[in-house]
Order: sequence, then structure tokens, then C-alpha cells
Amino acid sequence: MMNRASFLKKLRGKLQRLPAHEIDAALAYYEEYFDEAGEENEQRVIQQLGSPSHVASQIMADYALKDLEATSTSTSTKKNMSAIWLIILAIISAPLSLPLLVVAIALIFSFGAVIFSFIIAIIATMLGIFFGGIVALISGFFILAQDWATALLFMGIGFIVTGLGILLFPIVARLIKTIVVVCVEALGKLFHKIMKKPKEGY
Repeated sequence: MMNRASFLKKLRGKLQRLPAHEIDAALAYYEEYFDEAGEENEQRVIQQLGSPSHVASQIMADYALKDLEATSTSTSTKKNMSAIWLIILAIISAPLSLPLLVVAIALIFSFGAVIFSFIIAIIATMLGIFFGGIVALISGFFILAQDWATALLFMGIGFIVTGLGILLFPIVARLIKTIVVVCVEALGKLFHKIMKKPKEGY
């Protein structure tokens, strides 16, 4: 039978992917929770909390969402990707039934594939515009001696399109960041929806 010490030890092991200060804060919270309940209620508390995997998965998802909110004004794509990865790990490590886990993983991969394809399409379009302008500009230089009017037209189009491509860079970067943030929030909601039934059972 699991006791307080083994519960906290297993919980610490499940939280190894989090920063050390977050692990310490989480363990301190649950130690205090046990203290307030009293030694005689140890088993009841363990039953209410659920397995260490269940608790750890919620802590990881909550940390990912909290971390995202704290950095929402920054341009740290690495932070956003870390948040997505933490929530995915939380869902996968949650003590779910096999059918529910398979559905969750399938949803994650399907959602990820759609978003990845969308981002690639945006980047490809932007690069197409930029390099199209460069090609038009170079073409204008090559035909300058043969037909200066057409060359000037090509060069003008090239400058405009290249400039448009450069202007689109920050807009596209902001759009991609927004998409990633929305993905993290959507994964967080998916996680809490998946975990809703187990939580109601305690």
C-alpha cells in the first residue's frame, strides 16, 4: 500500500522534466496538504489525489499554460514549443484507459499535422513572394541592354515584391507565434477535458 513518502517520491520522479524550483514548490504544496489532513487521513488523501502520474500530468500541463501566459508578450518560440511538449507529455503520461489514450494521441498528431502544414504553407507563400521579387529584379538587369522599358518594369515589380516580402517577415513571424500560442491553449483545454472524468471520480 502506498504511503505519503512513497507517493511524494514517485511524484518527484514524474516531474523530472520541470525546473527544480517548480518541482520543489509542487512537493512543498502536497507535503503541506498531507500535513493539514493529518497522519490518520493519509490514505484518504492519497485516494482523493489519485495516482502520482495523475497528479504529475496536471502539474505539468498547468505549468506549461502558466509559463505560456508569463511569456505571451515575448517572441520566444522555444518557450512555446516547450509548453506544447510539456502538455503532450502530460496527456501521454496521464493514467488513462488505453482507448482514451489512443484517441488523445491521434487527436494530438492530427491537430499537429494540420497546424504544421498550415505554417509551412504560410512560410512557403512568403518566401515565394520574396524570391519572386528577387527573380524579377535580376531579370530586369539582364534585359536592360535589350529593352530598357521592359527592364525597368521588371525591376520596379521586383523592388515592390521584394519589399513586400521583407515587410511580411515580422507579420508572418507574429502570425506563427499566435498560432503556436493557440495550439498550446487548445492542447491545455484538451488535456483538462480528458482529465475531467478522472478528477470527478475522487
